Amino acid sequence: MIGAILGAVGGLASGIAGGIKSAKAAKEQQRLIDEQERKNDAWYNRNYYQNYLDSTEAQAAMKRVENTLKKQNQEARATAAITGATPEAAVAQQQANNEILDNTATGLAAQATARKSQVDAVNQQNESNITQARIGQSQIKEQGNAQLMENGLGLIGSALSMQEWGKKKGGK
Repeated sequence: MIGAILGAVGGLASGIAGGIKSAKAAKEQQRLIDEQERKNDAWYNRNYYQNYLDSTEAQAAMKRVENTLKKQNQEARATAAITGATPEAAVAQQQANNEILDNTATGLAAQATARKSQVDAVNQQNESNITQARIGQSQIKEQGNAQLMENGLGLIGSALSMQEWGKKKGGK
């Protein structure tokens, strides 16, 4: 009977120690999920609300187009001076080049819209992953609590069995 009592106490102590370790692990998981959520929010805010035309990619594209058009305008003026073309021809070339510059800016704005849609889609997937992690963590907690309850009920059953066994042995 003493062995059974010691076994039950040992089982109880083991269950408590396991519960403490499990709670620490759950707390660490919660911290990691919360940290990932904060990182995701920061990433989303930085990328979604960024003015795309201020990005180095867009600035470089605009600079390349401007440099090319500036060169074309200089060549058009030089050619007009040599060939004796009217100033209107050079102005027409400059207007055509300005239209190219405007089309480039419009194209970059369209890319900005597409980029925002992509950032939004990635963010939705990240949020879904975080939600799934939280659901998984809740399920694990639920299973752990059920196991603790089952273990506790098992210990009570064992104690009752030992008590009955003690009565039978004492009654002989």
